[in-house]
Amino acid sequence: MKYNRFCAFVLATVMVLAQYSCISGKGTGEVEKLIDEKDYHGAIEVAEALVASNPGTPIARQAQLAVGKLYVETMNQPERGVETYQAIIAAAPDSDEAASANYRLGVHYLKSKEYESARGFFDTIINNFPEHELSSNAQLLLAKSYEEAKNYEQAAEIYGNFANRYPKSDRAAQALVRKGQIQKDQLKDSSEAKRTYQSLVKKYGKVEGTDASISEAKRELQLMGATIPKPEDPLASQAGRSLARREKRLERDRPPGAERSRAMGAAPEANSGFGVSGEKIMRSFQFSMDGQGTYYDAMLMVANMLFQEEGYRDAGALYFRAIQLANAAEAEISPYSYLSLSICYRKLGMHQRAQEVLNKAVRSNREVIEAIIKTGENQYANDEFEKAIETYQTVVGFNQFRDSEIYWRMGLAYKKMGDPHKAMESFERAVAAKTDSTDALQSLAEVLYYQLNQSKRAGIFQDLVDAKGNTYRGEKELGDVCYKYGNYTRAKTKYEAAARIAARQKQNTESNAELHQLDVQIIDAKIHAAMAAHKDGMADRAKESIDALAAEYPEHALIAYGRGQLALLEGEADAAVEAFKESIEKDPHADVAHIALGEYYISQGYADEALALWEEFLEINRYNQEVRRKLNELKMKINETETTNQKSE
Repeated sequence: MKYNRFCAFVLATVMVLAQYSCISGKGTGEVEKLIDEKDYHGAIEVAEALVASNPGTPIARQAQLAVGKLYVETMNQPERGVETYQAIIAAAPDSDEAASANYRLGVHYLKSKEYESARGFFDTIINNFPEHELSSNAQLLLAKSYEEAKNYEQAAEIYGNFANRYPKSDRAAQALVRKGQIQKDQLKDSSEAKRTYQSLVKKYGKVEGTDASISEAKRELQLMGATIPKPEDPLASQAGRSLARREKRLERDRPPGAERSRAMGAAPEANSGFGVSGEKIMRSFQFSMDGQGTYYDAMLMVANMLFQEEGYRDAGALYFRAIQLANAAEAEISPYSYLSLSICYRKLGMHQRAQEVLNKAVRSNREVIEAIIKTGENQYANDEFEKAIETYQTVVGFNQFRDSEIYWRMGLAYKKMGDPHKAMESFERAVAAKTDSTDALQSLAEVLYYQLNQSKRAGIFQDLVDAKGNTYRGEKELGDVCYKYGNYTRAKTKYEAAARIAARQKQNTESNAELHQLDVQIIDAKIHAAMAAHKDGMADRAKESIDALAAEYPEHALIAYGRGQLALLEGEADAAVEAFKESIEKDPHADVAHIALGEYYISQGYADEALALWEEFLEINRYNQEVRRKLNELKMKINETETTNQKSE
């Protein structure tokens, strides 16, 4: 409890510093003085004069920062403040003032609970200004934004990224404690929490200033009945000994400040974003060149050693420098080096840079993707399932023809790890990328049947594997999976195929009950086809489709449901709610409008309204399994939230 308060204090302090940090630089003193005197309009006039007389200069941008802060924090005109900050970023995106503007925008949107917008600004600082003084705070607030949005898995990952990025910081130990708390309390993953706490004790047990964090980790391990490991000796590994030498050794072979590479004539070392110099790291190690290798070969050797010891910051700096030297010498370098560099960036939370590395590597060497996939296969064969997943994730999206296979292999790894829900998601993504992938369909059917107890849905995918899938249920299910993961073109095709199948069956039946059911299937499939068309950039065509359905089935309850779905896609929430209610009133026994309205309530934070809606529906439709499943899931989430809140009080 005390430590929870301490973490909250640390994060609150970060936000206060963001709000009240002073602006340095000549020319802005008068602006600040007028603000202190509460002459806000006078301050704005002076700032505008500074901007006009010093266009494009740091002085002008610092004056704009002062005005932006004034609008947001004092004058209650956040829109104007946001515009001011955005103007700074647009005019000088790489400047220190742009970093401050991004940071303040992130804090503003975090306080406004617009978490997605806040994350974009914090992420920009982490990737574009990695060595700026605000970067570490931005990463902590990025994690906080995910926590506030209840995306606990992502929050835990970012706290881990922070610790990797600042391995000797006392706040790294605090971040790992918070990661462990999230894993244990929110994610209910005691095994991962135990591993986080044990790693913390081992790595930081002898690091000065981390006593409170270590005590908290040990207490949690005791409560879980887990072994408390002994702290590692920093000098036990070759990397640790080399790092110690780095602290003690003096510059002997070059003048102070010189940073020449041992590769004579090589390009100056570029800024990698890791915050450390690859050249300085190499001077910590003692090795001999055998005359056959090159300096960048030696760098890669050391980088690989540090990578294996999870020293991602230093390893990344070495990979970056080795690749730079090899490129300058026009020499070939292993594609695995690009993969390792990308993973180092990811481990530090610098995902944009990780993507840029692989984008560049893939463009210059087609073998990179194949090498990465092969690496993942080897890791899987060696039971290194987490590493395999991480490896596969680095190349998703680079080659659409390989994405299905990559997602399928990720699903196999999750399945081996005993995580059926993530396995299901990966297999679904594989199917969405390639709907006739037999491997993905079979694996999805198996995880649904054996691990998730969804035998009905499993049967649909098994029929697709057995070439019995040319049915309404099969095509509709494939459409749903494609829609869920953004393959809207394929989703539209599958929904339309489902509608055609139902229409053919309608021609061959005379049963009124069957005719009614087939009409429902046709309308539902065509509504979803229209939704997919809208998502695919064809809003007019989507509206025309719903209008055509309305002309053919003017009194059918699902027409209002369809209009509600399009209204949601258009951002017209009130109209959508009214349309869903109209559909429910016309047919209280149909579940689609009830489900859509309930899910909308949940998305807006109105869980109680969704609970009441679905319970009322089940009173007259007690055997409806889909609504009952959603109701049970909602109740579980509400109970978990209440339990978490009680623990934090």
